[in-house]
Formats: sequence, C-alpha cells, structure tokens
Amino acid sequence: MQLKKNRDSAAGFSLIEALITLVVVGVGLLGLAKIQAAAVSNTQTSRTRSLIALQTESLVAAMHGNRAFWAVPNTAPATFGASSVAVADSRGVLSTAVPSCPDASGNGCTPDKLAAYDLQQWALSMNTSFPGYTATGNCSTAATLPVSCNVTVTWIEKTIAVNANTASAAAAAQPSVQQSYTVYVQP
Repeated sequence: MQLKKNRDSAAGFSLIEALITLVVVGVGLLGLAKIQAAAVSNTQTSRTRSLIALQTESLVAAMHGNRAFWAVPNTAPATFGASSVAVADSRGVLSTAVPSCPDASGNGCTPDKLAAYDLQQWALSMNTSFPGYTATGNCSTAATLPVSCNVTVTWIEKTIAVNANTASAAAAAQPSVQQSYTVYVQP
C-alpha cells in the first residue's frame, strides 16, 4: 500500500510547479529580448561609425585627387570646417559657391574651385546621412614642411542602458554622447 501512495504523489506536476516553470521561462525570454535590443543598438552604432569613416575617407580621397590645391604650401587653408551644408575656411576659398565643376558654360575647374566643389558636395552628402555633424580640418601650411591635415568629424550618438541603474544614471547625465573620428592626411 505504501508503494502505491508514493507512486501517485510522483505521477505528475502540481499546479505550483507548472507556474514556477512558466515564471522561470518568462524571465529567461525577457532576458533574451533585452540582449537582442542591445545587439540591435550596437549594430546601429557600428553602422554609423563605419559610414562616418567611409565618408571621411572619401573627403581624404578628394584631397589626394586635388594635390594642386591641397599639397601646395600657402595654398591650402590653415583651417576649414563644415556643418550642415555650410562650408567655411580661413582663406574664404572653400566657402565660395560652386554649383558644378566644370560649370554649365564648359569652363574648367581651377584647383581652388575643385576643392570648394568637393568639400561642398561632401558636406551635402554628410548632412543627408548625418544631420547635426560637424567637421573641422587643421592643416600645416608652412613652406618648409609638406602640407598635412587633421580632419575631425564629430556627431551625436544615442546611448542605450544595460540595466535600471545605468538607465537612470545615463538619463540624469546625458542621453547621448558626442563621438569623433580623426584622420591624418598628407595630400
């Protein structure tokens, strides 16, 4: 008789055991959802950083392609910058509007016009993909040294919190972080 009683009590799950199993599985699934959200956020961050690097390298390629402007001492500006679609430089050459190069009447491009056109088109492309970016360039233009420039692009990245403690700390401090990418170029 004792053997039959033990077998009956071990025959199946009780309702409490089933509920505990559901809670454990539910918590595990919530953890997986949080991990997936963090992975998607990190993928977006990596995508943005890669595209910024590619865009900056395209500006560097344009600088290499126009050595008559960028590689000649005292021709390249000491500083230049771009924000939104606006371009400015220390000499006022790159901010001159150049709608096309060569122009509609077939006139060729001087190195100054080509540099302005390249930088303006680059700024337009950057503004389309990354509104709110800024770019600065600092060039050494001394006659005794080869021209070299540091091009820095900055942008704002949104942050994602891993847990409740970092979420409240991040929200209190700053919901987004300014990032930058710098390239050294010697045209």
